[in-house]
Amino acid sequence: MHDDNATTTARSGGSLREAIDDNSLTPVPEDQRRSGWYLSWLPAGIATSLLQLTIAGNITALVGSVFGLVAGALVGTFVMALGWLFGNIARTEGLSSTVLPRFYGLGLRGSAISSLAFGVMIIGLLASENVVLYHGTLFAFGWEDTVGNRVLIYGALTLVWILLSMFGIKMVTRTSSALVIVFLCLLAYMTFRIYSDASVSLADAFTQASTSMVGSESSRFFTVIGMLGGQGGALILVNADYCRYARSSRAVGGVSLTGVIMLDIVGIALGILVLTGGNKLVGEYLVAHGQATNANALEQATHLAAQNTGAYFVVLSGMVGFALMYVAQTKVQVLNVYSGSLALSNLCYVLSGRHPNRLVMILVSNVICLLMIAANVFEQLSGFLSVLGIVIIGFIALAIADFYIVARFRPRVGSEVELVNWAGVLTLAFASVVAYLLSETGVFPFGFIASTVIVLLVYPVVRLKLSRPAAEPEKAAAGR
Repeated sequence: MHDDNATTTARSGGSLREAIDDNSLTPVPEDQRRSGWYLSWLPAGIATSLLQLTIAGNITALVGSVFGLVAGALVGTFVMALGWLFGNIARTEGLSSTVLPRFYGLGLRGSAISSLAFGVMIIGLLASENVVLYHGTLFAFGWEDTVGNRVLIYGALTLVWILLSMFGIKMVTRTSSALVIVFLCLLAYMTFRIYSDASVSLADAFTQASTSMVGSESSRFFTVIGMLGGQGGALILVNADYCRYARSSRAVGGVSLTGVIMLDIVGIALGILVLTGGNKLVGEYLVAHGQATNANALEQATHLAAQNTGAYFVVLSGMVGFALMYVAQTKVQVLNVYSGSLALSNLCYVLSGRHPNRLVMILVSNVICLLMIAANVFEQLSGFLSVLGIVIIGFIALAIADFYIVARFRPRVGSEVELVNWAGVLTLAFASVVAYLLSETGVFPFGFIASTVIVLLVYPVVRLKLSRPAAEPEKAAAGR
C-alpha cells in the first residue's frame, strides 16, 4: 500500500514534522541534493571522536603504532571500494542505507535484518561514546562513580542528543562542520604541548608497542583487523545515509574517501600522537595527584588511554580544553543518533507497516543506548564490532551484487519489491555463519572479508539460477 501521507509529508516544505522526518523512508528530492564538499564534513565528524582515539590507543597497545597504521590502510582500501559502490546505490535511489536492502538483497520484510544489525551497532557506538564521556567527566571533577552521578550525567547527555538530533541532516551538517574544526584544533594544541617537551619525540610515539599483551603478534593483528572491519561496515552505512543527498557519483567518492582517511588513517595517527606520546605527561600527572607511583606511572597512563580518553584532555589541555572536547564530541553523538533513528524507522515500518514518527525513533534510540550502557557494551567493544561487522559487510555485499550484477541479467520491474528475498536472506545467513566459524577457528581470521567474498560468489548464482522473485506490488511503493 502506497504511503501517500508519508510521501506528502516528506516532500512538503516548512513543517516541523518534515524537518524531523528528513526523508527517513522516502527518496531524497532533487532540490535537496548537496555537493560532496558539503557532505564530507559528516564522515569527518564521525571519525574524529573520543571513541576513535580510544580505539587507536587499544590498537597501539595490541600491535604498536606502525602495524596499527598498516592495518588501518589495508582495511581502509577495502572499505573505500565497498563504500563507493554502496554509496552510489544510495545516491541513485535516494534512500537510506537500511531502506536500500528492501530493493536490493533482502526484500521488504527481510530488510529488518539489516536495520536491526546496523541499529544495534550504531547505537552500541553511541553508548560507548557516552561511556567515554562519562568517565572523562568523573576524572575532570574528581567525582565518584555513583548511581546519582550516572543518572545526572547520562540523563543530561541523552537530553542533549535528543534535542540536537531532531532536525535532520541540515542541523547535523552544521553541527559537524563547525565542531570538526574545533576538535582538530584542540588535538593540534595537545600535540604541540606534548612534543614541546624535549623528552618526548615523534619517533618514540610511532615505534612504541606494548610488550605485556597476551597472545601472539599475529593473533593481535587479526583482532585489530576485525575491529577496524566492523567499524568500516558501520562507516559504509553511515556514509550511505549522507550519500543519498549527493548530486553525483564523484561526490559519493569524496564522502567515502574522507570517511576512510579520517577513520582509518588520521584517527589512528591522532590517537598515537596524543595517547602514546602523552603517556609521560599523563603519568607525571597521576603521580602528582596520588593516582600512581613512579614505578607504575606509564602502565597506569596506558590503562587510562584505553579506558578513559577524556582524562587526557583534562591533563593536557585543562578544563577549557575538556569543555571544548565536550562541545566537539556532540557532533559524533548527533550523527550516531541520526543514523540509529533511520535504521529504527525502517525496522518499525517493515515490521508494522506504519510510517513511524522519527522523533519517536530518536527517543527509542536513546533508550536502547542507556540499556546498552547498563549491559556494559563498552567492555565488549572489540568482539561486538567484529561479529556485527561480518553481518553488516555481508548485506552491503548483497546490495552491491544485486545492483551491479543481478540487475544486469534480471532488471527489477518498476518499484516492485519482494516481501522476503529468500535468496538474499539465506545467502547472508550462510556467509555470516561460515565467515564467523572461519575467523573463530583461525582458518581465515578476517571474517568480514570472507563474508564479502562468499556473498559476491554465491548470491548471483542462487538468485539467477535457483530463485524466482515473488514481488509484492502493493507493498512496493511504500516509502518511495
